[in-house]
Amino acid sequence: MWSKSLQTVITLSIVLFAAGCGSGEPVSTGASKAPDSGGADAKTAVKENTDPVELTLFMNNLISDADLQRVLFEPLKKKYPYITVKPTFKGGKETIDNWVVSGNPPDLFNYYAGDMGVLVQLGLVEDITPLAKKHNIDLSRFQPAMLDSVRAVSGKGELYALPRYSNTVALYYNKDIFDKFGVSYPKDGMTWDQTIELAKKLTRADGGKNYYGLSFDNLLRPGYSFSLDALDPKTNKAAVNSNDWRRVMQLNRDIFSIPGNLPNPVKLVNSGHTVFTANMDLAMLASVNNFRWIEPAAEKGLNWDMVQYPYFPDKPNIGGMVDVHAIGVAKTSKHKDAAMKVLELMTSDEVQLIAARSGAASPLSNPEMQKQFGADVAFLKGKNVQAFFKSKPAPTPQFSNYRTEAYSVFNPLYLDYVSGKMDLNTFIRTAEEAINKKIEEVAKK
Repeated sequence: MWSKSLQTVITLSIVLFAAGCGSGEPVSTGASKAPDSGGADAKTAVKENTDPVELTLFMNNLISDADLQRVLFEPLKKKYPYITVKPTFKGGKETIDNWVVSGNPPDLFNYYAGDMGVLVQLGLVEDITPLAKKHNIDLSRFQPAMLDSVRAVSGKGELYALPRYSNTVALYYNKDIFDKFGVSYPKDGMTWDQTIELAKKLTRADGGKNYYGLSFDNLLRPGYSFSLDALDPKTNKAAVNSNDWRRVMQLNRDIFSIPGNLPNPVKLVNSGHTVFTANMDLAMLASVNNFRWIEPAAEKGLNWDMVQYPYFPDKPNIGGMVDVHAIGVAKTSKHKDAAMKVLELMTSDEVQLIAARSGAASPLSNPEMQKQFGADVAFLKGKNVQAFFKSKPAPTPQFSNYRTEAYSVFNPLYLDYVSGKMDLNTFIRTAEEAINKKIEEVAKK
């Protein structure tokens, strides 16, 4: 569905871009040079077709109208005024499946790399490396791990899209709760065990109000440090019965079995956002840099900051995994050259700097992107924003094309386990059976 008003609270799946690039000047990284990807030189470039064209864009996540203006519509009007883009957001009847079934597949798509298996199943993707070469897009400007994350989708090194932004992680904390109970603030470089010990000191009832020590934006996120996924991409069988999965599952259970540390309801996604912001009774929240949800609470007086994301002792300074959202050209598009210009524009230094200053972690190697991260976000002034970059993400694993279907049955069972409704072994056995049954059903269609 099309957003008609500015969104002030953006959930985990929402990409964060805010207004303008302020006084910061875009820094050139030599994007005009001949690309290392083997791009044609300017003298041999294909003559530009400037006939008016309208492209459709399917967004599997959301972005406000104002943000689209700044990172897409305004730059597009300035550089390629003959190209217009009509975005549609996932929601209700607006699904990529329905678009394909109706015979109207999009020209462009914006997806989390881990969910792009759906596009593979629908036949909407192809290797765009030749198109990148044709349009002189220098792939060496991207962080290698970001490109590798997208290439992992194919399992054979093909590039179906270009990284547009990534998520990075930190530990948010409510300073007032720490002050209230005389507990020292968290600091960069803590392990999960140290963080849990802090949570125990802060989980209590006081003055008729319950306070919670620690929660997540996504209960699956701790597993990202091990590059875990619920489905083996080679066999399309459940892959949740491993030592690393057990460690992560037990970590979640240890956190939510702290007496009193079970906010109601516990949800898989955005489990702690409401408790941290609306209720302001959550001491620590492990989350990503999609922090627009915190803005209204900050305006109401939430006294907060952030530190480095906790890590496992044998995974020092590893937090989360490469978490890329990418924009691609559909294999079925009749306007691939025009669509590729949109990719070139949205991954340019100029547009990426606007996004970075607005709090979106850039997939580009240009150090200015990290240096100016969040510079245009007023409520980040004075905050430890570089905490987002103190941890190194684990590599993205190859994802099965049926990943989305696997998690549709895994997630509700995981909530039951975290909530104490079943023990670990029962959960693993039940989850394996449910995942394998689900994939068998889907594969038969």
